[in-house]
Amino acid sequence: MHVVRGFRQALLMLAGSAVVALAVAGVWSVLRDSGFRVPFAVALMVLGGALSLGGSSVFTRAETNDVRAFFGQGPDREDPGTGQSLTAVGVFLFVSLPLFVTGLVLFGSG
Repeated sequence: MHVVRGFRQALLMLAGSAVVALAVAGVWSVLRDSGFRVPFAVALMVLGGALSLGGSSVFTRAETNDVRAFFGQGPDREDPGTGQSLTAVGVFLFVSLPLFVTGLVLFGSG
């Protein structure tokens, strides 16, 4: 059950990243009056790198650290098996790496 949820989460992250990369590449190509392929490739590589550094839940944990500290609680350190569907390794393997490789292929082709 967790595997299906993890793959679904990876597909959603890939789709969301592709939409963001398309939007960034569209704005970039309009502002620079250039082609679309290279800006799209660079945007994919940047998103892949950002997601690989961020992991799966680093951003949500960082947002709650101040609130937890205010209430006198320690930092949130979840175990990977407590319902979290995609770990940081999963995000790297199934989201970041495909984005980066696709960006490299698009950047090099032409």
